[in-house]
Amino acid sequence: MKRRLGILGACLLLLAGNAAFGKENDFQLWTELKLSHSFGKSPWTLYWATENRFDNDVTNYQTFNTTIGFDYKILKWLRAGFFYRFEKVDGKPRENRIFPQFEVAKVLGPVELSTRQRFEIRFFPDETKFRYRPRYRVGFPIKTSPVSFKPYFSDELFFEPGFGGFDQNRFAVGNAFGFMKDKITFDLYYMLKSTEQSGTAGTPSGTNWTQAQVLGTSLGFKF
Repeated sequence: MKRRLGILGACLLLLAGNAAFGKENDFQLWTELKLSHSFGKSPWTLYWATENRFDNDVTNYQTFNTTIGFDYKILKWLRAGFFYRFEKVDGKPRENRIFPQFEVAKVLGPVELSTRQRFEIRFFPDETKFRYRPRYRVGFPIKTSPVSFKPYFSDELFFEPGFGGFDQNRFAVGNAFGFMKDKITFDLYYMLKSTEQSGTAGTPSGTNWTQAQVLGTSLGFKF
């Protein structure tokens, strides 16, 4: 237990160190509600989620999105899914997005290693974009009753071929609380979101990065 907390503490220090060397320009709040339904012993699971994000130091309603989709359990450690998302960002055109993804998860002793490989096709009113989003996560499940805990840290990379390549990184640390044998979950995390501001006059590509500090919550129900 002490070792797990020590690792999580080191990640928090790394997160703070990264923030100190970047250009902080915002504090944001992201909130999510998600539902999932498994069909008995079937390998299929249906998902729905909606998210609201606030930026400008949590004074401006920035983003609304809603997502629906499903995944299929191919193996004990491998799932494949397909999803649709509608998203509207303040001051930007609406977006319709479809994305297949694959998730691999493996428990090795006290550590849970997982990765999610997501491939997005993003439809805007005047253009279509493609994006690749690999995410890597290390968790430390603690099975207790009536509440379980899973401290974790993760890193997600964003690549847009033809639109600047690598242009965003999200490094997060948090804890997932489980209630009623994980039928209800509550995820509380802190994220450092780094974004390249392409197209800035007089600034070479890849050198103008801004950072936002994000406090995030996610409440989930499994039926």
